[in-house]
Amino acid sequence: MISLPVIIIGANAFGIEVADILQKSKVIVYGFLDEDPKKKDQMIGEIPVLGSPEDADYWNLIGPKCHAFVAIENPKARKSIIENLIEDRKTAPINVIHPSAIVAETECLSYGVFVGPACIIQPKSRLDEHVILRAGAIVETAAQIGAYAQIGAGALIGKEAQIENNAFIGDRACVVAGFKIGKGASVGAGSVCIENVTASQRVFGNPAKAIS
Repeated sequence: MISLPVIIIGANAFGIEVADILQKSKVIVYGFLDEDPKKKDQMIGEIPVLGSPEDADYWNLIGPKCHAFVAIENPKARKSIIENLIEDRKTAPINVIHPSAIVAETECLSYGVFVGPACIIQPKSRLDEHVILRAGAIVETAAQIGAYAQIGAGALIGKEAQIENNAFIGDRACVVAGFKIGKGASVGAGSVCIENVTASQRVFGNPAKAIS
């Protein structure tokens, strides 16, 4: 249960998704923070863009008076702001889980996790911190999703598959049961992985093959 209002860092398409889920869950969204000065004082629906994360008046509300979620599309920028949030405000981003998602008992559901509409997380799976599951993604039994991994819309992570930290799985991709996607690897949209993918490797196709 989220007891405090939420500040969303990132006034973009991802931030709008986060705001929609929070509002559907009857959580008050205090406002957005965004680094683009042109967005300041704009309204996104009924939610104001308050300023930037560097604006101390709003940044300092996070922790004692507001929760936060970092909804930034760029993975490096997102990680930087999350680390700054944890270090400076001594607080971690909340989980944002769509009411239509089906979340079974997991081994771990860490903090800062985003779970979009119609996602399914099956028993004994593990989602580390700051994982993103886009709409309709399925994580099957005992699969392991590492920190900062992103799973695209409609993707399937098979039973006991392992997705390591910072990996990217494209929309409608499939990682067959038991295989491992290495740290920082990228699996293209619609691809089917029927073998392990090494760290930082980029693969595409059915079956997925390395690309330059």
